[in-house]
Amino acid sequence: MQHIIRAEGLIKTYGGVAARRRVLDGVSVDLGRGEFIAVMGPSGSGKTTLLFALSGMDRPDGGRIEFDGQDLSSLGERALADLRRKRMGFVFQQPSMLKHLNILDNVILAALHDRRGQAARLSAKARSLMEGAGIAELAERDVSQVSGGQLQRAGICRALMNDPLVVFGDEPTGALNSSAAEGVLEMLRKIHAGGTAIALVSHDARVAARAERVLFMRDGAFVAEERLGTFAGTGLEGRVDAVTAHMRALGI
Repeated sequence: MQHIIRAEGLIKTYGGVAARRRVLDGVSVDLGRGEFIAVMGPSGSGKTTLLFALSGMDRPDGGRIEFDGQDLSSLGERALADLRRKRMGFVFQQPSMLKHLNILDNVILAALHDRRGQAARLSAKARSLMEGAGIAELAERDVSQVSGGQLQRAGICRALMNDPLVVFGDEPTGALNSSAAEGVLEMLRKIHAGGTAIALVSHDARVAARAERVLFMRDGAFVAEERLGTFAGTGLEGRVDAVTAHMRALGI
């Protein structure tokens, strides 16, 4: 399998001399092209720190990360920002939207940075993504006029505007009710089926069970892995049971 991400021996330490804590303790992980992985673990285990390191949002203190063959440590902050914008997508627990723009303009804003003369083309693409997400009718609405689930789906559309190689998700359903969460998970399923890699952090076994691999963290290191294979939309309960069994065994 070709790899988009290869990370070896990642170390990240926080705190002063008296209270120094190693949040990532020699973590190594690969993400294959078009693969879907989920990372689980208790609060403070290093999940989000790992996600931020893999995406170049935070630099590790030690170790090496390659993104599509490129060493992230060799890039300056501007080059990293360009790489994130052009080749990565991000979905966070609380989608951040500009309140003075409508939903459509929020979706296309970041993509306009590199294609300022293509507003009409980007608008058409955004509308197509929003139609696929079931929110086409919300294009002209203000951010305050849509539900949390609809806003999260708009956030995913925004993440897809530049056709990223990988979408990173940090608890993408954590603030949603079960119905809205299912809508977001269906979007992620479609993204993955289309060949985009996904790497997400979640506390929810029903979210992680959609992944091909689930990696379990504790105290800054991986302690277990569950290989679930491709999820075709059936057999979810058995996958959830497998993830939950690992969580119980690890005390998560």
